[in-house]
Amino acid sequence: MIQVSGLHKSFGAQDVLKDVDLQIDPGKVLVIIGPSGSGKTTLLRCLNLLETPDGGCIQIGDISLSFGQGVKHKQSEILALRKKSGMVFQAYYLFPHMTALQNVMEAQVQVQKKSKAEARLRAEDLLDKVGLGDRKDFYPHQLSGGQQQRVGIARAMAVSPELLLFDEPTSALDPELVGEVLKVMKELAREGRTMVVVTHEMKFAAEVADRVVMMDDGKIIESGTPERVLAHPSSERARAFLNRIAQKDLI
Repeated sequence: MIQVSGLHKSFGAQDVLKDVDLQIDPGKVLVIIGPSGSGKTTLLRCLNLLETPDGGCIQIGDISLSFGQGVKHKQSEILALRKKSGMVFQAYYLFPHMTALQNVMEAQVQVQKKSKAEARLRAEDLLDKVGLGDRKDFYPHQLSGGQQQRVGIARAMAVSPELLLFDEPTSALDPELVGEVLKVMKELAREGRTMVVVTHEMKFAAEVADRVVMMDDGKIIESGTPERVLAHPSSERARAFLNRIAQKDLI
């Protein structure tokens, strides 16, 4: 189980997360929606400690860390929590001097201390899984944006994380490439992967999410099934946001 309690994060005088509470059950897909600047990406980055929360508690599986003024954690504790999740970024962040295969192998060798032979087998299996087995020896500049993002998904899965985090994984893609990435994500959901997805793809949220939460101004203002949140939001703020998204999709 993934449990977030009272999570708070500030940047200078700006409160970006304001006592966020969240629970994700194993094998479930949580989709986070909301306007830009609402705290969605910061929440993801706090979950794998790319950002250190100023307060609250994060539990992923058997690892739990609390944060607050004067609280300092050992690097080993931070790494233990970070290893529980794999993140797929909006920008692909692949190593440009490495092939697709090498990108997927890297964390296995450097972090998990696997042999190169073992890491290669897993990387080849994962690239086959995301439909890129025939592109394993290509460098990032030789791949389309959708293909690079699928390499990013394979890389995130390579270390067998308990939780997969997706930060608007299709927002940087041309429209015709979005479908190939969402197809891979839908397959992961069908396999029962635990996933937290920040996205503006409302159709994907409706089809795949077990639960949808909407954030605004650093707080969760809606939480429930996709049908309830997307079709019958309770707050005026959520209704306005979803109407604006729907109008944009019609353009």
